Amino acid sequence: MFSILGPIIPPVDPLRKPIVGRVSCGFPSPALEYSEPPLSLDELVCLREPSRWLLRADGDSLQGIGIYDGDVLVVDKALEPLDGDIVVVVIGADFCCKEYRERLGKSPILLAHNPLNASIEVGEWEDIELWGIVLHNLHRVSR
Repeated sequence: MFSILGPIIPPVDPLRKPIVGRVSCGFPSPALEYSEPPLSLDELVCLREPSRWLLRADGDSLQGIGIYDGDVLVVDKALEPLDGDIVVVVIGADFCCKEYRERLGKSPILLAHNPLNASIEVGEWEDIELWGIVLHNLHRVSR
Protein backbone atom coordinates (compact mmCIF):
# COMPACT_ATOMS: atom_id res chain seq x y z
CA MET A 1 0.00 0.00 0.00
CA PHE A 2 2.08 2.82 -1.38
CA SER A 3 1.55 5.95 -3.34
CA ILE A 4 3.91 5.91 -6.30
CA LEU A 5 5.17 9.45 -6.56
CA GLY A 6 6.79 8.66 -9.88
CA PRO A 7 10.21 8.60 -11.43
CA ILE A 8 12.62 11.22 -10.23
CA ILE A 9 13.10 14.18 -12.50
CA PRO A 10 16.04 16.09 -11.07
CA PRO A 11 16.42 19.80 -11.76
CA VAL A 12 18.79 20.86 -14.50
CA ASP A 13 20.76 22.91 -11.97
CA PRO A 14 20.63 21.04 -8.63
CA LEU A 15 20.34 23.05 -5.45
CA ARG A 16 23.43 22.68 -3.30
CA LYS A 17 23.35 23.41 0.42
CA PRO A 18 26.52 23.71 2.47
CA ILE A 19 27.21 21.21 5.22
CA VAL A 20 28.29 23.57 7.97
CA GLY A 21 29.77 20.96 10.28
CA ARG A 22 29.25 17.68 12.03
CA VAL A 23 27.03 17.01 15.01
CA SER A 24 27.79 14.36 17.57
CA CYS A 25 25.03 11.89 18.31
CA GLY A 26 27.04 10.60 21.26
CA PHE A 27 29.75 12.62 22.95
CA PRO A 28 30.49 16.20 21.81
CA SER A 29 33.03 16.37 19.01
CA PRO A 30 36.06 18.66 18.93
CA ALA A 31 35.78 18.80 15.10
CA LEU A 32 32.98 21.37 14.98
CA GLU A 33 35.01 23.73 12.79
CA TYR A 34 35.38 21.07 10.06
CA SER A 35 33.27 21.86 7.00
CA GLU A 36 32.44 19.82 3.93
CA PRO A 37 31.77 20.88 0.34
CA PRO A 38 28.17 21.81 -0.58
CA LEU A 39 25.81 18.86 -0.91
CA SER A 40 23.03 18.21 -3.37
CA LEU A 41 20.31 15.85 -2.11
CA ASP A 42 19.74 14.44 -5.61
CA GLU A 43 23.46 13.61 -5.88
CA LEU A 44 23.54 12.11 -2.37
CA VAL A 45 20.85 9.54 -3.21
CA CYS A 46 21.68 9.32 -6.96
CA LEU A 47 18.30 10.64 -8.07
CA ARG A 48 19.48 10.96 -11.67
CA GLU A 49 19.56 7.17 -12.10
CA PRO A 50 16.62 6.18 -14.36
CA SER A 51 15.94 3.16 -12.14
CA ARG A 52 15.30 5.35 -9.04
CA TRP A 53 11.72 6.02 -8.02
CA LEU A 54 10.00 7.67 -5.07
CA LEU A 55 7.26 5.90 -3.14
CA ARG A 56 5.33 7.13 -0.10
CA ALA A 57 5.02 4.54 2.67
CA ASP A 58 1.50 3.70 3.79
CA GLY A 59 1.12 1.77 7.02
CA ASP A 60 3.17 0.80 10.04
CA SER A 61 4.58 -2.67 9.36
CA LEU A 62 8.18 -1.37 9.29
CA GLN A 63 8.01 1.14 12.14
CA GLY A 64 10.33 -1.08 14.19
CA ILE A 65 13.18 -0.21 11.80
CA GLY A 66 12.31 3.46 11.36
CA ILE A 67 10.06 3.46 8.29
CA TYR A 68 6.85 5.25 9.22
CA ASP A 69 3.50 5.95 7.57
CA GLY A 70 3.99 8.84 5.14
CA ASP A 71 7.77 8.49 4.73
CA VAL A 72 9.20 8.96 1.23
CA LEU A 73 11.27 5.98 0.11
CA VAL A 74 13.94 6.12 -2.61
CA VAL A 75 13.62 2.79 -4.44
CA ASP A 76 15.91 1.31 -7.08
CA LYS A 77 14.13 -0.98 -9.54
CA ALA A 78 17.36 -2.33 -11.11
CA LEU A 79 18.77 -4.19 -8.09
CA GLU A 80 18.31 -7.78 -6.95
CA PRO A 81 17.66 -8.31 -3.23
CA LEU A 82 20.34 -9.30 -0.76
CA ASP A 83 19.69 -10.73 2.68
CA GLY A 84 18.52 -7.92 4.95
CA ASP A 85 17.45 -5.52 2.18
CA ILE A 86 14.17 -3.68 2.46
CA VAL A 87 12.19 -4.63 -0.63
CA VAL A 88 9.06 -3.46 -2.38
CA VAL A 89 7.08 -6.34 -3.85
CA VAL A 90 3.81 -6.61 -5.71
CA ILE A 91 1.46 -9.27 -4.37
CA GLY A 92 -1.55 -9.55 -6.67
CA ALA A 93 -2.37 -5.87 -7.32
CA ASP A 94 -0.98 -4.58 -4.01
CA PHE A 95 2.40 -3.07 -3.21
CA CYS A 96 4.06 -4.26 -0.02
CA CYS A 97 7.30 -3.29 1.71
CA LYS A 98 9.15 -5.70 4.04
CA GLU A 99 12.63 -6.88 4.98
CA TYR A 100 13.92 -9.64 2.71
CA ARG A 101 15.53 -12.50 4.65
CA GLU A 102 17.11 -15.59 3.15
CA ARG A 103 16.79 -18.88 5.04
CA LEU A 104 19.08 -21.87 4.69
CA GLY A 105 17.24 -24.67 2.90
CA LYS A 106 13.95 -22.74 2.81
CA SER A 107 12.35 -20.10 0.67
CA PRO A 108 12.94 -16.46 1.65
CA ILE A 109 10.65 -14.66 4.07
CA LEU A 110 9.48 -11.05 4.01
CA LEU A 111 9.64 -9.78 7.57
CA ALA A 112 7.40 -7.17 9.14
CA HIS A 113 8.87 -5.10 11.95
CA ASN A 114 5.68 -4.54 13.89
CA PRO A 115 4.11 -7.33 15.96
CA LEU A 116 0.66 -6.30 14.66
CA ASN A 117 1.64 -7.20 11.08
CA ALA A 118 2.37 -10.63 9.65
CA SER A 119 5.53 -11.66 7.86
CA ILE A 120 5.12 -13.28 4.42
CA GLU A 121 6.56 -16.63 3.32
CA VAL A 122 7.74 -16.17 -0.25
CA GLY A 123 7.28 -19.70 -1.61
CA GLU A 124 5.93 -19.33 -5.12
CA TRP A 125 7.48 -16.31 -6.86
CA GLU A 126 4.70 -16.33 -9.45
CA ASP A 127 2.43 -14.64 -6.91
CA ILE A 128 5.07 -12.18 -5.65
CA GLU A 129 6.96 -9.86 -7.99
CA LEU A 130 9.99 -7.88 -6.85
CA TRP A 131 9.42 -4.21 -7.67
CA GLY A 132 12.54 -2.64 -6.16
CA ILE A 133 14.97 -2.22 -3.28
CA VAL A 134 14.59 0.62 -0.77
CA LEU A 135 17.87 2.52 -0.54
CA HIS A 136 16.89 5.64 1.39
CA ASN A 137 14.10 6.74 3.69
CA LEU A 138 13.18 10.41 3.98
CA HIS A 139 11.07 11.43 6.94
CA ARG A 140 10.50 14.38 9.19
CA VAL A 141 11.80 14.03 12.74
CA SER A 142 10.22 17.16 14.22
CA ARG A 143 7.95 19.96 13.17
